[in-house]
Amino acid sequence: MRKDVIYFILLLLITDIAVLMNIPLLRQSLPFIFFSLVPGYLLIRVMGLKLELIEKSLLSVGLSLFLLIFTGLLLNMTYPLIPRPISLLPLLASLNILIAILLIGYRFRTDGRLTHDFDLKEGILSPALVSFMFPVITVLGSYLMNTYSINMLLLGVLLSIPLYIIFLTLLKERSHHLTYPFALFNIALSLLIMNGLPSNYVIGRDIHIEYYLFRSVLMNGHWVFSGTINDAYNACLSVTILPAVYRFILNVPAPYIFKFYYGFLGAVMPLAVYFISQRVLKDRNMAFYASLLFIFQFSFIYILGWCRQLIALIFFSLAIMVLTSDLKRSYKKLLFIIFMISTVFSHYTTAYVFAILTFMIPPVVWVLKRFSFGKPKRSYFFGASVAVLFFVVIFAWNAQATGASFNDAVTFFERTISSMGNFFSEDMRNNSELSVVGIGIAQIPNLLSTVIHDLIFLLIGIGALSLIFKGRDDVSQEYTAAVMISLGLFASFIILPFVSKGYGGTRLFTQMLVFLAPLFIIGVESLRDILRRKVPDTPLILVLLLILFSSVTYLNYHFAGIPYSYAYDSGGERRYETFIYDSEVTGAKWLSVHGANKTINTDAFGSSRILKGFYTNPKLNIEYFKNKRTGNGYVYLRWTNVNKGLVFLDPPLAAPRFIKGKLKMDNVERIDEYRNILSYKNRIYDNGGVLILRDI
Repeated sequence: MRKDVIYFILLLLITDIAVLMNIPLLRQSLPFIFFSLVPGYLLIRVMGLKLELIEKSLLSVGLSLFLLIFTGLLLNMTYPLIPRPISLLPLLASLNILIAILLIGYRFRTDGRLTHDFDLKEGILSPALVSFMFPVITVLGSYLMNTYSINMLLLGVLLSIPLYIIFLTLLKERSHHLTYPFALFNIALSLLIMNGLPSNYVIGRDIHIEYYLFRSVLMNGHWVFSGTINDAYNACLSVTILPAVYRFILNVPAPYIFKFYYGFLGAVMPLAVYFISQRVLKDRNMAFYASLLFIFQFSFIYILGWCRQLIALIFFSLAIMVLTSDLKRSYKKLLFIIFMISTVFSHYTTAYVFAILTFMIPPVVWVLKRFSFGKPKRSYFFGASVAVLFFVVIFAWNAQATGASFNDAVTFFERTISSMGNFFSEDMRNNSELSVVGIGIAQIPNLLSTVIHDLIFLLIGIGALSLIFKGRDDVSQEYTAAVMISLGLFASFIILPFVSKGYGGTRLFTQMLVFLAPLFIIGVESLRDILRRKVPDTPLILVLLLILFSSVTYLNYHFAGIPYSYAYDSGGERRYETFIYDSEVTGAKWLSVHGANKTINTDAFGSSRILKGFYTNPKLNIEYFKNKRTGNGYVYLRWTNVNKGLVFLDPPLAAPRFIKGKLKMDNVERIDEYRNILSYKNRIYDNGGVLILRDI
């Protein structure tokens, strides 16, 4: 038997021992690394793909996630023959069988031995190693912030990242080619976990329903197709089966699968953008800046708040990376289909946007050929047959197997069409899209954020026009078509009523940036040519990126004296909304025992706390304060209601601001204004962080 096969068997054996014997630290790390990399790596070697180290690692992660999801799904189908198929022993046995099958295929590959070219003499690697301090300090800083409200380390990380980027710029000619991938991964990981680790519970809005469904799989021991709290979310295997697989093999507190481990998975996306940008721009330095643009987006930094899209975007970015590679057409097609199917199983909206691109590219390419736009060279794969297959997979999964997400999509389009009658109504549009045209700007930090985003949109638009009309060497018409379609999609989110409100343009923009990011660099170069200025592009690019960084991390608000970030500000709107205290969950657990069959009245964000304490679907009324009417059942007052005297009527639609020396938050009122409806209630539970009232 070959030595490399023996190494994999030994590593699998050590991983199994770490899991079964529950060895501290080893169990929480080795199984995650092994099962997130090795299955995909073996599949790559079975296929005989020739790739460089980093690209091979990225595809290994994507293919491993694909194999984990589908192994869990196949195992789930054994229910009720196996009463609890999604549990430790069935999962571990199935994963061992999967590795054994892949090793058999790997064993018979004549070129399957472990070989990697790694030349340390190519350049200095120490700057890349420095970047590993960012996630380490972020973890320590998050602990200090959660425990003692000390934010110095977190602010230190945020202030060090711009300095580090400038440092890499100065060393760009001397650094090793792995420096940029390592730097991108560690910067992305730091920002992701910084906004995931606050509190002992999951952080965000959508994530609370995702976590509830994930926990249901853990309790039931299998995934239930329908009849849950939200069937559309439940159809996303990225937040049901996949995290359950990780939870059982890692044995960590359930919230940390989403709060921490998913951060490592999400950090691979910028690396895919880096490879895509490098192939378009033919310059690794500029590809690095394009990838930073992708990282410095609200919907990336805070994506641990909607993990179903995080996993889907991994598959989407890897699919685009594969299409821009030099792999054989047959391998491109196979990998594209794998990642396409995985996207459908992970998140419905990301898959719909992906499908629109796939459907529209062939006819747009035909038009481009007729008018000779772009380069005729065909270097990517997009075909009608794949588009048809995409439709079949989406229809089979979303309409037939699960149903809810397809029905939601139909309802979404119906509401979009019906909303055309209210075209000029601000209420039909998302706040972030309104701010693009200057609506809702209240403070200087808000203005700075709007201006920098508008400048970046403008530069991307200039880059797109340059690409369409001037072309670029080795950029195919398929890429040009994808750029045109994605810009049209993004424009629709700003122009059409309800579209932006129903989904959010920031999340779509982040998905589109997977292949639009290079246009930012092209736009800067084109602007320089238009102005006929012989000045270097790098300083302007750096200034724009660093201002953007200060905006998306809310540093501009922090240094203006307005607390906004829930990661490093102990007060302020975002903290009051998202940070969950132990006392709040304890109160919810008490309520699940004593008031499970009664309506529970709370404010706009009380439901996220209540869901953490319930194992069944509670009867919630989050409009209790908004309606200003007494109602039957219990009133659940969370930490912010009790200790800050604040009530959230709706999600805030505008940034916080100072008015006459006082902090004003949108859709937030003093609880004293509701004494008339609370005076008819008796206090029946009080733990200092939660107050529960009931009718007299």
